[in-house]
Amino acid sequence: MRDLKDVRADINAIDDEMTELFGKRMALSEEVAKIKAANALPAEDREREREIIFRLTKKLPEELSLYLKEFYETVFFTGKAYQSFVMKKTSATAKRLGELLKKGLGKMPVSATVACQGISGANSGAAAAKFFPISDITYFKNFEGVFSAVSKGLCEFGVLPIENSTAGSVSEVYDLMKKYNFHIAASCKIQIKHCLAALPEASLADIKTVVSHPQAILQCKEFIKDGGFTSLHEENTAVAAKRVKDSGDISLAALCSAECAEIYGLKVLKTDVQDNGANFTRFICIEKDLNVYKNADRISVMTSLSHEPGSLNRVLGRFSALGLNLTKIESRPIAGADFEFMFYFDFEGDIADKNVLNLISEMENGSRNFVFLGAYGEKA
Repeated sequence: MRDLKDVRADINAIDDEMTELFGKRMALSEEVAKIKAANALPAEDREREREIIFRLTKKLPEELSLYLKEFYETVFFTGKAYQSFVMKKTSATAKRLGELLKKGLGKMPVSATVACQGISGANSGAAAAKFFPISDITYFKNFEGVFSAVSKGLCEFGVLPIENSTAGSVSEVYDLMKKYNFHIAASCKIQIKHCLAALPEASLADIKTVVSHPQAILQCKEFIKDGGFTSLHEENTAVAAKRVKDSGDISLAALCSAECAEIYGLKVLKTDVQDNGANFTRFICIEKDLNVYKNADRISVMTSLSHEPGSLNRVLGRFSALGLNLTKIESRPIAGADFEFMFYFDFEGDIADKNVLNLISEMENGSRNFVFLGAYGEKA
């Protein structure tokens, strides 16, 4: 048996040859890109790719053919990415972002009129204070009410929860972002500490039912289970606190913040009842028009992918090749379409980076459903 060092020396020699051949192939890909651009031809030719794979796999044993197919699919993908870069492909979103860059990015305003869901004492109010030191907050019954207020110009910005570290994403907000075609201006994280709050005359032994927002119920499910409580859903933690205040029922308690309990004159029976001590909710600040402010280093998009093997892997490969850090990826089924999904991507990136704009163009041009959610920074 040969020594491992000798085998690796042979592999290194082959790698050197492959690298030289790769450079030659990419030079030819560049030539192809220029011909396609001059003749308005598409960057992708799947029929030719199939022909190449069929021809080359016949040269190897069957047990290696699938691996060769996978290898060449990566080669094709890399070549098309390079061709797209050479052809300087653009898209509607990339053009809009380019126009914003030409004008120059400004700072987010210090004061604003803001729409939030719930009532006074809601966590969204605390998030709004992070975004805007001076704010005039109007509360609305549900998430869509926030979007409607911004759409009609009643408020300049809206503040909404988008995900929780324990309970996950708030899917309704993503769906409304797509429906209204709004954009994210900024994001922030708020540490969520729930307490069990009841009427002043109540004791822990009196409590039979807890009421709160569904996300808060999820975040405290172990506490609810251990206590043997029945749970009821409410629109918001602050609304839940007000419901307890107005009920006159000593067996009813709310899961809310200590500040919220104080606002509604409730007694805190137990603090920190969330299952996870590191319980954070990420809030987004939305606006109707696409704006990008200074220090924007995060980008969020939604896109559908072709329903075929490897489609997601090819997109992930582009992020990896460009050295872009994906901070979130999630999928949701497309209503009315069998086995088709929208994918949500959050990644760290700068729209002034040509590679980032090129990636956005590729994703938009290659998808029937693409939504640019925003380029923004996260408030500390």
